[in-house]
Amino acid sequence: MKFKRYIVLLIILNIVLVILSIYSILLGTIPIKSGELFNYLLKGTTGNIIKDKIIGILRLPRTIGAITAGMAIALAGVLMQGYFRNPLADPYLMGVASGASLGTVLYIFTSTLFKFGIPHNIYGFIISAYIGSIITMYIVINIAKIVKQLSTLLICGLMIGAVVSGLTTIVIYLNSYFSGENHNLSSYLVWEMGSVSNLTWDMIILMAIIIFPVSVITYIFLSKKLDAYLLGEYYALSVGIDTKYLRKWLIILSCILTATVVAFTGPIAFIGVICPIIARLICGTSKHVYVIPIAMLLGAIFLVFADILTRPGVLIPLSSNPLPLLCPLSIVGAPIAIFIYLKTRKGTINE
Repeated sequence: MKFKRYIVLLIILNIVLVILSIYSILLGTIPIKSGELFNYLLKGTTGNIIKDKIIGILRLPRTIGAITAGMAIALAGVLMQGYFRNPLADPYLMGVASGASLGTVLYIFTSTLFKFGIPHNIYGFIISAYIGSIITMYIVINIAKIVKQLSTLLICGLMIGAVVSGLTTIVIYLNSYFSGENHNLSSYLVWEMGSVSNLTWDMIILMAIIIFPVSVITYIFLSKKLDAYLLGEYYALSVGIDTKYLRKWLIILSCILTATVVAFTGPIAFIGVICPIIARLICGTSKHVYVIPIAMLLGAIFLVFADILTRPGVLIPLSSNPLPLLCPLSIVGAPIAIFIYLKTRKGTINE
């Protein structure tokens, strides 16, 4: 890939992301004018206290959180596709995101069940999500050692995700029964389908502290190793790469990225499978030094756009209720995933 083309792609995608982010902040039940937004960014106020709070407490965190989460899930998809060496590996489709969800919900449930209490904090959410995602990933990896066909592995991953999602729903209902707080049930179910609307600055800062160093480390230390590994394990060994060590870090880093996002937003579907593939197609190469930044930008763009579509009245006119992220992500992502699978079967798309 020519470097000039890569720079042009970066510029175009950044422009698209900025435009979508501005529109995301302006759009809502109480509209914000572009002039008011620029006054807020430059002067710290729109001149209206209510609109200042809407921008600073609700929409800015929501938009920045969507950008951060989208980048993380897209990168997790790149790492998982690199590990399995196929374009349909994805934290959501392989059940890893569902495992992180189950870990988080179990953490909440234990605090309700045991009256002496386990204190809730954002660190507990993340650690429980890590444990759930790593356990699920371990199961998928062991199945992958037995199953060689991509289609069978994908079906197994989907089934594991379905089982884990079912267990999560059971735990949510039990939590509602034991706590006697039925209003929590609907909020948990909405969270399980993905949402960035409840993110706070504390959550976003913690997400960024974890996600961005992991992204930089991955880009600097794993890009070339992933290129070699995609050419085959024997080739990677021949150029001096410890493939067992590489695979271990691919698992750890992808689980960290996925679990960190899921702990606060719920599972994010299809971003991890479609963004790396589109990145490879528009880059015209599989070299990760180009693919990783482009995939992360695409992840941010897709998630901000999906979040815009969830706003009341956007997809469903006159509606006053927001949609979960799973709705637009599934509508857009599932057909693309089917297309990728069919092309993979024909051998026209590969790593």
